[in-house]
Amino acid sequence: MEYSLLIKKLKKGLDPEEEKQFQEWYSSSSEHRDYFKNLKRNFQDSPNLEINTSKAWTKVDKKIFKPKNNYWRYAVAAVLVLGFLSFPIYYLLKTPMEDENRIVEINELESHSKGIIFKDQDGKSVTFSESDSIISGKYYQGNGSQLKISDIDQSVGTNSIIVPTGKQFNLELSDGTKVTLNAKSKLEFPTSFDQSDHRKVKLIYGEAYFEVTPAIENNNKRFIVENLNQSIEVIGTSFNIENYKKEEVVTTLVEGEINLLHGNNKIVMAPGQQSVVNKQNLEGVRDVEVYDYVAWKDGMFLFKDKPLEDIFNVLSRWYDVEVEFEEKALQEIKFNGRFKQKQKLQNILHIIENTKRARFELDGNKIKVMQYQE
Repeated sequence: MEYSLLIKKLKKGLDPEEEKQFQEWYSSSSEHRDYFKNLKRNFQDSPNLEINTSKAWTKVDKKIFKPKNNYWRYAVAAVLVLGFLSFPIYYLLKTPMEDENRIVEINELESHSKGIIFKDQDGKSVTFSESDSIISGKYYQGNGSQLKISDIDQSVGTNSIIVPTGKQFNLELSDGTKVTLNAKSKLEFPTSFDQSDHRKVKLIYGEAYFEVTPAIENNNKRFIVENLNQSIEVIGTSFNIENYKKEEVVTTLVEGEINLLHGNNKIVMAPGQQSVVNKQNLEGVRDVEVYDYVAWKDGMFLFKDKPLEDIFNVLSRWYDVEVEFEEKALQEIKFNGRFKQKQKLQNILHIIENTKRARFELDGNKIKVMQYQE
């Protein structure tokens, strides 16, 4: 894709044929999408900047050699014209062609991606952003908010989904089971369950809400969720697993029945019950108000008598902020509140501050929690 067409796209000036060419290039790889988004971001940061790409190329053309292979001419031109947009050095050293051939490890993507990362059974990574429409592979189809896995008649491997800060994502497995993943979560799952006597997935970290298709519809295969030091064995039901704290797993059953397997223990849980496994110890099962623990999947923050520390643990996953408490006692102050996830962080802080029990200082992505003062 020529750089001049990308600039023209940003100025909303592509004709139908050029738009088709752009869409083919844009949808061909996640690296192309990331490249264009960074170009768009820098272009928007300088709205009054006008670039005459023809004039820029003329200047560049006089200063470079002209080998027989014209690819290098356009590659060098793309790099140098990017300089007029004041890109960081990282982007100056990359061209779309280099991006296309670049192998990106999943650890790098987990650390830096702002989109949903899907790593398929062949080890290839695709990044879904909110602006993506339909992206298809040989056994999956998805967009910026959901992904559907189709059953395939061939050897299958393991896939993974990584949801970054401030995102939520819906996944439909090949057996029809639906999974909603909360921010900062990772799930591993097979493409198909046909070659196994069970249906097993693994929640590596984070939080997930499962709506499991019945075993009777899947050759009586039980659905199993592995997580830290426990397994959940399901016949067909809806439940939530939270594993944000390193050594704590909270499982809440919404409907149906599950077997909680922990060590040599097997506990049958009923709807409205919650189990807590902490530091490899099963603390027991208790009755809870289920919606308090699953409201997140409906786009809500719901806090009932929650310590301020726990509240900010939730907010940090959505707004990517770091929190510093002026005094340890402030962490234990309890609040009640119900907020929509999509509202601005400043609005939530203002509402909490109106209780006159704490005040906040927001500086970039850092929040300082202090004693309230009249």
